[in-house]
Amino acid sequence: MIHKLAYWILAGLIISFSAASFSSIDKLLEVKTIPAINFFYSKHTLSNESMHKQGDKLAEKTAYAIATKTPTVLNGPFTYIFENVQSFDPKALTAQIGWPVEKKIQGVDSFLFKETAPFKCITIVHEGPHVELPHAWKKLVTQAIAEGHKITGEGRTLIKLSGANGYVVAELQLGVQ
Repeated sequence: MIHKLAYWILAGLIISFSAASFSSIDKLLEVKTIPAINFFYSKHTLSNESMHKQGDKLAEKTAYAIATKTPTVLNGPFTYIFENVQSFDPKALTAQIGWPVEKKIQGVDSFLFKETAPFKCITIVHEGPHVELPHAWKKLVTQAIAEGHKITGEGRTLIKLSGANGYVVAELQLGVQ
């Protein structure tokens, strides 16, 4: 009896994890508008591998600068803003990397500040290895074009969770007209 129960629990877990890993990108994409954000960032060109390896350090460095050198606080997840996601080259990604903050401020040291416009986009959530993010982006762009969406080129990756061994939970936001 216990063996059968363990079998069914294990089977249920496998099915639920499988469903989670294949979710969201294969259904029709919905458009939504993200409100404007105050964004404190620095600009970097890195490979996908370096971006992941340096991501935690960049997050800490930027958060430290906000906490010690500005009169504001963090107001959202660690964010990468890409200018042209259609031409993603995993060997050289250029992004504005930083944090949304509560209020408008001046740039500090090598950090810059901008207020973004509201962002009309399609979003999906990627749960898995960081190295798979370029593939997830490519799949999102391909599906958006196939569904007839007009892509603006801007894309954002919001890191909701960064775990051990390169695992991330990231929201991908693809700009559309």
